[in-house]
Amino acid sequence: MNKNSLLSIVNFFCNFFKLLIGILIIAITIAFIHFQFDRDFYNEWSMEKPENDSVIRFETEAFLGQNAQDFEKLKVTEWKTISLYFTYFKFTATLILFFLAIHQFGKVLQSVRRLKTFKAINVCAFRKIGHYCLGIAVLSFFNYWNFEKYTKSSIAAPLDVILIALIAFILAEIFKEGNTLMEENQLTV
Repeated sequence: MNKNSLLSIVNFFCNFFKLLIGILIIAITIAFIHFQFDRDFYNEWSMEKPENDSVIRFETEAFLGQNAQDFEKLKVTEWKTISLYFTYFKFTATLILFFLAIHQFGKVLQSVRRLKTFKAINVCAFRKIGHYCLGIAVLSFFNYWNFEKYTKSSIAAPLDVILIALIAFILAEIFKEGNTLMEENQLTV
């Protein structure tokens, strides 16, 4: 496979994931609005206890009246309104930032396909990706779930997203240097 076919495949996946994220945001919003009007529809729905897989985290859990084992499954209809809104807006904002980061990555792919690799637009795109990843890390920092008899809050450092942000900023500097060298080379010829 040559360079352009690999870039085309990656570009296809970027567009596919952008479409998937857009559909997911719409579906979650419709379910969120429907939940506000008809909670009884979700009487049979339950969810696992929320878990946080971050290496660095601090958590608190509170159980009212029952043992911790009784809370392996939580009824969706018992979700408190403030916690529900917090989780919805946090999750939706995170998806939007993922969408924007993938969009910027797609711009970089397009410029590389057009053989304009070391242009200032790619430097800006990688910086934006880094900022979007930092935004995702900030949104992922605090979690709050409150049900009728179960409450959990946690503070966690999402090291994987912070690492991706760091890599994006490093790539921005590499592309900036490449842009500077390219412009100097064009002036000497």
